[in-house]
Amino acid sequence: MDQRYTRFRNNTILVIIGNIGSKLMSFIMLPFYTRWLPIEGYGTVDIINIYVSFLIGVVTCAIAESVFIFPKGQPVEKQKEYLNSGLLFMIISFVITLCAFMLIKFVCDGENIQNSFVDNIWMIYSILTTSALQQLVQQFTRSIDKIKVYSIAGVVLTGLTIVFSFIFIPRWGVAGYVVAMSLANVATVIYSLIASNSYTYLEFRYANIISCRKMLSYSMPLVPNNIMWWLVSALNRPVMEIYLGMEAIGLFAVANKFPSVFSSVFAMFAVSWQISVMEEYGKDGYSQFFNKVFRIVILLMILASCLISILSPLIISVFANENYYESWRFVPVLSLSSVFMAISGMAGSNFSATKESKYFFYSSVWGALAAVIANIIFIPRIGTMGACLSVALSFLVMSLSRCFYCWRHVKINNILRIMLSLAGNIIIIMLTLSSLYISFKIVGYCLFFIFILYVNGDVLKQVFNVIKTKI
Repeated sequence: MDQRYTRFRNNTILVIIGNIGSKLMSFIMLPFYTRWLPIEGYGTVDIINIYVSFLIGVVTCAIAESVFIFPKGQPVEKQKEYLNSGLLFMIISFVITLCAFMLIKFVCDGENIQNSFVDNIWMIYSILTTSALQQLVQQFTRSIDKIKVYSIAGVVLTGLTIVFSFIFIPRWGVAGYVVAMSLANVATVIYSLIASNSYTYLEFRYANIISCRKMLSYSMPLVPNNIMWWLVSALNRPVMEIYLGMEAIGLFAVANKFPSVFSSVFAMFAVSWQISVMEEYGKDGYSQFFNKVFRIVILLMILASCLISILSPLIISVFANENYYESWRFVPVLSLSSVFMAISGMAGSNFSATKESKYFFYSSVWGALAAVIANIIFIPRIGTMGACLSVALSFLVMSLSRCFYCWRHVKINNILRIMLSLAGNIIIIMLTLSSLYISFKIVGYCLFFIFILYVNGDVLKQVFNVIKTKI
C-alpha cells in the first residue's frame, strides 16, 4: 500500500482510540443525563456549552491551533518557545476575561438583567478555562508526535467525566455537571503533561513576544471563522431561548446528540486527515489521494445519515427518557447537516496545508449570513424544526463556498455522483418524517439505499478491492 495511505491509516487509528470513548459517552450517559436533569435543565447544560464554544476561541484567540502547527518538526528550544508563549498568552487572557465577567455580573445584577448567560456566568467561566487549557496541552502533545499520549488522554477524559458525573450531577444538577467537566479537564491536563513529558517544556523564560506574534498571526484570522462557525451551528440556541424557552432547547439538544456523534467521529478522522494533508500536499498524486478519501468519507457520512434518520424514533426511545421522545422528529434534518459539515471540513483541510486561513473565514461568513437569516425567519414561524432547517441550510452554504475556494488548490471530482447521493439522502429523510404507512416507507428506504450504492459503485469497488488484498 502507498506509504501515504499507511501513515494516514495509522494516524486515524490512534486518534480514534483517543476519542471514541468520549463519543460513546454521549450514548452511554444520555439516559442518565435525561433522568437526572429535567428538559429545562438539559437545555441549560446545552446553552452553557454553546456559550463556552463561542468564547473559547474569542478569549484565547484560538492560540491552541498555533500550538499544534508551529512546534511541529522544530528543535526542542523552538518548541519550548511556542508552548510557553501560547500558555502565557492564555493565562493573561483568563485574567482579562475574569475581570470582564465580574463587571458584566455587577452591572447586570444592578440592572436586574437575567438571562442564561448572566445566570450561569461562573459555570461558563469554569468550563471555559479548563477546556481551553486541556485543548492547548492536547494540541501540543500532538505537535510533538506523542499521538499515543493524545489517544490515552481521550480515554482518561471520558472515564473521569463519567465517574464525576455519577458523583456530582444527581446531587447538584446543572452545577454538578459543570464540576464534573471541570475536574475531568484538569485531571486530563495533568495526565497529558506527565505522560508526554511536556511538563519538561514548561519554562516561562522561553516565552517571547516574537513567537507569540507569529502564532497569533496564524490563529487570529481563525477567530472570526470560529465566530462565524458558532453562528452557523449555535446561534439558534439564544434565538430559541427568546422565542421558545429552555425546554425547546433541551429537546433540540437531545435530538442533536445523535447526529453530533457522527460529526464527532468525523472530527476524530479530521485530526488525522489534517496531518496527512499537511504531509502530502504538493506531492505527486495528491489530487488523486484527496479525491479518493473525500468520496469514501462523504459516502459513509451519507449512509450514516440515512441510517440514523430511519432509526431515529427507536434511538430516542432507547437512549433518552420518555419525556424527550418528541425530539426524534428533529434528528433526520440534523443528521443531514452533519453530512454538509463533513463536506465543509474535507474541503477546508487544504487551507491548513497552504496556511491560507482566510478561506476558513470567507466560507464561514457565507454560512453565518445564511444562519442569521434562516434563524430569524424559521424559528418564530415553525419553532424547533426551524432551528434544525437553519443549521442544515447554513452548513450547505458553507460547504459549497469551501468547495469553491478549495478548487484553487485541488479539483473535486465526481460532483454529479455526490449530488445524486445527497438527493437520495434527502428523500429518505422526507420519507421518515412523512405520515405514509410503514410498508411504503420500507419500500422507499430500500429503493433509495440501492440508488445511493449504485451511484457510488466505483468507490465501493475500490474499497472491496483493498479489502480483498488484505484478506
